[in-house]
Amino acid sequence: MSDATAPALITIEKVDNAIIAHVAIKFLEEKYVQELSQRIDQAAADPGITRVVVDLSRVQLLPSMALGSLVQISKSCATRQQTLKLAAASPNLRQVFTITRLDRLFTLVDSVENALK
Repeated sequence: MSDATAPALITIEKVDNAIIAHVAIKFLEEKYVQELSQRIDQAAADPGITRVVVDLSRVQLLPSMALGSLVQISKSCATRQQTLKLAAASPNLRQVFTITRLDRLFTLVDSVENALK
């Protein structure tokens, strides 16, 4: 897959005072997490945004570097006084968050819809 198609794999949707980052990548490599971070930072710069949701429904694997980058995204959201929620993670991904104890840092919700509540 060429880098030219990478931006289409991550889309940002604005819903009221929230942004939803839809990630359409099975293996969330570092380069895609960097793209995700940049897109979230750009969209979340709007002072009206209070919630950031990352839709993980299509993600199957998260390498350790991606976990570290998600921690950085969380810190950036906290700096902007925004709530970050990770939505629709598969049972395998949830297990990764539990094993690494990152389930204590991140709010994991079953669906994007629940994240917007």
